[in-house]
Amino acid sequence: MLRITVALLLICQLAHAQLAIRNGVGIPTKDTLRILIVFAEIDFSQGPCNGSIVEDFTGDWPKDRAGRTLPPAFAGDFLDATVDRRSPMKGFITRFYHEASFGKYVLLGDHIPEVVSVPCGEVQSGNHGLELILKQLAESRPGSPTLHTSRGFPLEHFDQWTNTGQGKEKLKEPDGLIDLLYIVWRNNNVLTGKGTRDHAGFGVTTSKGRAFKNMKGVANMASFNVSSNPDKAQHITIAEHLHGIFGGNHWHSAGGRGLHTFLMPPASYGLTAQSGGTMLAASGWDRWMMDWRPEGKKHTISALNEHREEVNTGNLTLENSNVERIFILRDHMSTGDALRIKLPFIDWKTDGDVKNQYLWIENRQMTAFSDRYLEADCANSDDGRFPRGTPGIYAYIQVGKDQSEGDASIYSSKASHPNGLASPFFPLPAEGRFDFHFRTDRLQAGNFGIGCNWGIENVPKDMARSRPNPLSGLSDLYCQMDYNEDGKLYSGDRIYTGLSKMRGDSAIHDYHMNGDWLDAFSSASGKMELSLSTNPAPVPVVTYSSNFEFGQFGFRNGQFQSHENRVVHLNGIRLTFEELAGGEIKVVLRWDDFEVRNDVRWCGTIVQHPHPFDTQLPTLKLAPKKKLLLERTDSPQFHEAQSKDTKGRWVFSDPTSYTVAKGSIVELGPRSRIIVNDDSHLLFEESTKLILGDKATIVVGKNARLSISATDVQLGKGARIIRK
Repeated sequence: MLRITVALLLICQLAHAQLAIRNGVGIPTKDTLRILIVFAEIDFSQGPCNGSIVEDFTGDWPKDRAGRTLPPAFAGDFLDATVDRRSPMKGFITRFYHEASFGKYVLLGDHIPEVVSVPCGEVQSGNHGLELILKQLAESRPGSPTLHTSRGFPLEHFDQWTNTGQGKEKLKEPDGLIDLLYIVWRNNNVLTGKGTRDHAGFGVTTSKGRAFKNMKGVANMASFNVSSNPDKAQHITIAEHLHGIFGGNHWHSAGGRGLHTFLMPPASYGLTAQSGGTMLAASGWDRWMMDWRPEGKKHTISALNEHREEVNTGNLTLENSNVERIFILRDHMSTGDALRIKLPFIDWKTDGDVKNQYLWIENRQMTAFSDRYLEADCANSDDGRFPRGTPGIYAYIQVGKDQSEGDASIYSSKASHPNGLASPFFPLPAEGRFDFHFRTDRLQAGNFGIGCNWGIENVPKDMARSRPNPLSGLSDLYCQMDYNEDGKLYSGDRIYTGLSKMRGDSAIHDYHMNGDWLDAFSSASGKMELSLSTNPAPVPVVTYSSNFEFGQFGFRNGQFQSHENRVVHLNGIRLTFEELAGGEIKVVLRWDDFEVRNDVRWCGTIVQHPHPFDTQLPTLKLAPKKKLLLERTDSPQFHEAQSKDTKGRWVFSDPTSYTVAKGSIVELGPRSRIIVNDDSHLLFEESTKLILGDKATIVVGKNARLSISATDVQLGKGARIIRK
């Protein structure tokens, strides 16, 4: 009785505690969780079937001599049944989460030996099938009070926890419910509606179900297909398990259903990545949210300083950081080292404000179990030099998704709420962002004879005709086109753009849509810097709420909601990378580097702010003989075209505007140039300064505009402002 009283008291206390994502939704995110697996199939021989349910895929599970279906050959590969410290973990789910959590989260389990067969007449489209499965289990082995798994565990072995509610710390006490049940189907093609794929289904959700044997039901369940191979089994299980620890569809990243952050789905990596991702390896954001850190670390997100002391790097901001800081990043997967840098000039306060953006920097040496591309055998690996991906720095921008604890709103799927949208990570591959030139005249037919083509029709990119666009362009990992030229995206545009490229006059197969060897900042790629001088640049990204799966958007065309970011705020962030011995990388972070040392082409709605440390210094300093080109982007910024250009092509963007905000200084070095084209507008507000060095020029195109309200304009010898 005392034990029950204490447990109830604890539950009451938890009910008033602050909620935290790290506590999970229906299941714990730390300690040991045992999962019961039931393999199931629809028996189409027991008809008649309901409605349009037909057997259109079968899977390759084995059968016994009597013709009964057996569990798949990889049935025992999902989870380890016990922890054996003397040998490495073998189950791919056990090993994956053990590695991601630094051993803090141990998933064990086992499966019922028999495949549960459900008559097709009892199956309903869109139903996860929990009641059907529990009914079959209740009726199996008459006279036995429990069931035993293939390794001899009874049902009660899988009841160790009590679910106290989402965001609350789970109580380690049995409650008569199976903690987590995976229903793994061979051939359920109607799980999520007509046409469910062979690796899709329902994620982990709280769902009690009926009593069966000596159990009251289940606390949580997932139901999904795994009809074919172990790789798909690993991917779909990870993709569905995330819902039990993070939440609903708005926690998907890199694909999946739900309303997403960007106009098109970026291919990013992490525990929440779907089939459109690059890797399933744990990201720094995953570990920050879950508070997974190695033993001995003081901070969830940290790195070493130049003295090799651990320093907190989970919230590096302009306000709390020195002008220059030096960090040593070890391999992220084995140490958790990472940098999380809050981008300046966006400061979320309340619902409806523009969401915060953070730049993540991680050193991935590609040696961990999960540090590999989803399609590692397909991705361009530089002729096999980097079969798992290139060791180096991987960078991405996090938009919102920064409320790790608080009230129930941390689980809100409301689009304007910080945690409310899926796909919140925008990758910054080292090869850059571009206005791609697609060779629609060189359409590539699907070819099953080419590895990793799978018979998919695709359009090659022509990089020789593509133009750099570091502020608002597309990338290999963020790409979509109006293929049928109807002025709308996702309107009959089912075409792939990441399976081929032009090499001279020839179109060649080149798989890069889910990552390749050029993504990493490394000596191999030749990219060792992120700044205003580089492509890409470390600036905020434009957002645009969309459900790309159904061609639906969070607002009417051109009428943006207040939480959308449509402005590229320039900043002085400069990150340089130096490879050290043992796979370590030295990172130098500066906040005051406003010099542009390369020719750049900038597009979008751009704002330049005053210098954060000394208002007498410029926040755009164009180096001698360098060129800044301002013109309209060809990359889509809307889901519907805004107009047509002079060649009759649809234009999915507004003209570029560059605003030099009050108190800012622009300095052009000798013989440097700013060229304003394509209806673009260069605006100097009041109390700004323009300094043109000797023979420096500003060239304003025929349809472009230059507005100068600057208090101070200084012209060097031969400097000119030219209006065409």
